[in-house]
This record gives sequence, structure tokens and C-alpha cells, in this order.
Amino acid sequence: MANICANHCTFFVKEDCEVGKEALSRLFNTLSAVMKTPSEVSNGYEPGWLGKVAMAHGMNWEKISCRGSIEYLSEYEPGDCNFSLQADTAWSPTDELRDAVVALYEGVSYVYTAEESGNGVFINSDTEGRFYSERYMLDIWGDGEVPEGWFADEGESKPKYLSVREYFSDFEELINFCTKLTGDDLSHVDSPEALQEYFSGIFEGVDRYANINEFEAA
Repeated sequence: MANICANHCTFFVKEDCEVGKEALSRLFNTLSAVMKTPSEVSNGYEPGWLGKVAMAHGMNWEKISCRGSIEYLSEYEPGDCNFSLQADTAWSPTDELRDAVVALYEGVSYVYTAEESGNGVFINSDTEGRFYSERYMLDIWGDGEVPEGWFADEGESKPKYLSVREYFSDFEELINFCTKLTGDDLSHVDSPEALQEYFSGIFEGVDRYANINEFEAA
């Protein structure tokens, strides 16, 4: 069974492009219809199977990667300049399909994020941070209770078991969070690699793990 790659995508009208507003509306209406229309192919991806997106745009779903489905489509009103969706795909994002679809809508562009930790897929194409500001993801988990001294600022609301999954817009924000989390002074840590080494050191010999995941630009 394929690992799920979680995708968040925002489609938007290019700056000062009036024709893009009409095109964006057409794109939303097409995707909305896809979500409501039964598929002629039974494959377990209903109701938002990406093959239906391909077929709705005159493409052969057997010749382009469509392994996945739209799980959520945001609200949209005529005249809005953007809308978003969430999709689950197999192993990696379906870039070819998304690019082929957007190419049919003049004045429309998009940015997206994609995550699949098993293959180390962490992508954020929104380099300006207009819709998606995350640049790092901290993932900590393991057996047993939270280490002594962690979550000191949370008092009685301190969690009993170790499970952390947080997103950060820059490295400084990540370091500040980890300093508060652990109670250690981490101001000297100057890279994701050094922070990974710090966690590997304190978790050595115990069944606890930490991953510092950095999003790459598409």
C-alpha cells in the first residue's frame, strides 16, 4: 500500500490579471463538479479521484499520474482571488497533472506544500510565504513519559507522553521553540544539522526520536 503524501494547494489570480478571475471561477466550478459527480472507474479514491480531474480537462487518466484524491475544497465566491484544496496522493505530489490543468486557465497560478515523511518529501513552493509560511517541521515521538524538565512553561497542562509535531516559518522560531520545550539553552545551535545532532545526543540509548524536516522549494 502506498504511503500518503499530504498536499495543500492554493490557486490564485495573477496580479493585475482580470481574465484570471473568470478563469479561476471556471477552475473552481470544474473541481466542485468533479467532487459531486460519480466516477465511471471504481478504484477506492472516490469522490475526489484525480483521474476525474484529468478527464474533466480532456486528458487520458491512464497516461498521467492520478493516484490520489481531493479531500477538501474550500469555499469560493465569484470575484474571489483565490481558493484552496487538500489532496492525498501516493508517495509524492502529482505535479504533472496540476501543471497540465493550470496551463488551461489563463491568468491563474498556484503554490503548494507536500509532505510524505517516509520518503523525506517536504516541499513548499510558496517562496514568498503568501499562503504557506512553513519552512521547518519538528517531529518528536517515542515511548515513555516526557523527559524531565520539558514543557516547563505549561505547568499542569504539560503532556504526559512525548509527541510533538510543529511547523515554523524560520530557523530562529524553531530554535526558540526547542529552547522552551527542553529547558536547554540552544542559542548556539546554528543549523538544522546541529539541532538534529543535539536531539540524537539526548535520545541516545532510548526509544525516542526527533526529526528536523526542512521544506524545499519546488
